[in-house]
Amino acid sequence: GWLISGVCADFPVGFIGLIGPNGAGKSTLLKLAVGQLQPQAGSVRIPGKSVYCPQRTDDPPEGLSYLLLSLDTEALHLRRQLGLAPDWQERWNSLSHGERKRAQIAVALFSKPQVLALDEPTTHIDRDARLMLIAALNRYRGVGLLVSHDRELLETLCTQCLFMESGEALMRPGNYTRAARQADQDSQSMRKHRQTARRAAQKLKREASSRRSAAARADGRRTKR
Repeated sequence: GWLISGVCADFPVGFIGLIGPNGAGKSTLLKLAVGQLQPQAGSVRIPGKSVYCPQRTDDPPEGLSYLLLSLDTEALHLRRQLGLAPDWQERWNSLSHGERKRAQIAVALFSKPQVLALDEPTTHIDRDARLMLIAALNRYRGVGLLVSHDRELLETLCTQCLFMESGEALMRPGNYTRAARQADQDSQSMRKHRQTARRAAQKLKREASSRRSAAARADGRRTKR
């Protein structure tokens, strides 16, 4: 079956949180949004340069050496804000995951993409690294797609949330708390609607049964006469 089916969404400027259980297709949607995967049906329109930052940081990102050596104002700012050192390219294998993640996202931001897709950017990093990443990402002014279980990150960055489950997706405005509250209200409303529909169906079933019984009794009386 389809992992994601019938999804139609426009992603505006700002960060959008992709919310859903494991296996809902969040990482797949990230890769579709940046062109790393192609849909089997339908189309994806990407407005310009796109960058995908995977959760893993095994290899140094392409362009790290240039960022570490550049005298560009933005490069200087990113190196200072995210605490990058000039020798990180050479000693990549000895860096912590948090240091690698800061370098990965610094390179992504330096490339000024129109679409930036982040897959669990704050997993397995310490609080200082998280705060540096949040501060840097707050300056991003393109379309940001964020998959994360980090509630603080979703609260701070996101202006909308796309809730994904069972192959379906629904966009709701606001950060995680506001969007989740709306999702809960929608869920309660849907449950009430289903309960009302079930009660109506049961009433119709009882009425139909009563009519059949009445008709059967009438037929019996006519037969006796």
